[in-house]
Amino acid sequence: MSQIHIPTDHELVQVKPGRRTGLPVMIAVHSTVLGPAIGGLRIKQYEQASDGLMDCLRLSHAMTYKAAAIDNGSGGGKAVVPLPAGVTLSAPQRSALLLDIAEHIQALDGAYLAGPDVGTGPDDMDFMYRRTRWTGGRSKAAGGAGGTTYGTFVGLLSAINTAVEVSLGRNSVSGLRVSIVGLGGIGALLAKTLKEQGAELILSDIDPTKEALAEELGAHWSRPEEALLANCDLLVPCALGGVFTSQNIGSLRCKLICGAANNQLAMDSLATALRNREITYVPDFIASAGGLMYASGVEVHNRSEEAAEKHVREGIAQNVRTVLLESTSSGIATVEVALAIGRRRLDAAQARFV
Repeated sequence: MSQIHIPTDHELVQVKPGRRTGLPVMIAVHSTVLGPAIGGLRIKQYEQASDGLMDCLRLSHAMTYKAAAIDNGSGGGKAVVPLPAGVTLSAPQRSALLLDIAEHIQALDGAYLAGPDVGTGPDDMDFMYRRTRWTGGRSKAAGGAGGTTYGTFVGLLSAINTAVEVSLGRNSVSGLRVSIVGLGGIGALLAKTLKEQGAELILSDIDPTKEALAEELGAHWSRPEEALLANCDLLVPCALGGVFTSQNIGSLRCKLICGAANNQLAMDSLATALRNREITYVPDFIASAGGLMYASGVEVHNRSEEAAEKHVREGIAQNVRTVLLESTSSGIATVEVALAIGRRRLDAAQARFV
C-alpha cells in the first residue's frame, strides 16, 4: 500500500468547534512568506474527520508552491469542515456554519483568506463577508472580482498562445486541430474564441445538450473519452481532474496539452512519461492560475479590473514560457520545473542575512 505524504511544516494548524454548530472548523496556514495564505473553503462529507484534516494539510501545502510558481504574491492555506457521512445541512444550519467559519478566519487577522472550493461558492463568500473581510471570490456587489471564470479563461488563452508559440513554433492557433474536453463556462468561451482564431475544433462534454455548441461552431462532436485520445495538435482538458493515467497515457495522440482542469495527472510522475513521449505538458496549476491571479489582484492587491487582467495575461505568458524553456534546456519534466521555480522563490524570501 502506498503511503500518502502529510506535510508538517505549517505555520499554523487549528481545529476548533464552531460556537453555533459545534462542527470542527479546520484551518491550515502553510506559509505566509510571500504574502497572505490563500486557499479554498471546503465543506463536504468525509468518512472520518481525520480525512478532512489530511486534505486541509496537503492542499494548503500544495497551494503554497502553486502560488509561488506563478509569483502571485500570496502563500498557501486551506479550510475544511468535515461533515459526518450522510449529514446534509439545512439552510439555517448552513448559515450558522458559515458564520462559525468566518469568526475563526477573522480571528487570524489576515493570515488566511478563504475562497470558494468544493461545497462552497461566491454566494457563501458574500455571506461570510458580513463577519470577516478575509474572503475572496466574492461578487462584484460585495466588492469582489465577480467570480473566477473570466480570469481563468483569460489566463488559459494566454497560456495556450504562449505554449503554441514555444512548443509548436506557431504564432497563432489558425489551422491547428484542437480537442476541448469539457464545455463549462471556460471551455465554451475558449471554443468560441479559438474558432474565431481559425482553429479546427473537436468538442466534447458529458452533457449531450452541449452538442448544440459544436453545431453552432461547425465543430466535430465527440464523446469525452474519444476526444481525450483524438489525433490533434492541442488537447485542452477543461473538465474533471485525474484524466491522465498510466493506463491511457501511451494512447494520447496530441502534441501539446494545456487546459483548465485541476489535477489533470493522476500522479505527478506522469509528467515525465509525457515528456518521454515528446508531448508538451503545461502544468495545470500554471495554465489555470488566471482565476486566482485575477481575483487576488482585485481583492488582495487592490488592482483595477483592467490592471488585474493585464497582469494575468502577461504573468501567465511569462510563467509558461519560463517553464517550457527551462524544461527543454534541463531535460526535466515541466511539473518539476514549475515546482522548483516556486521553491526558489520561497527560499529567496526566507534567506537570512548575517
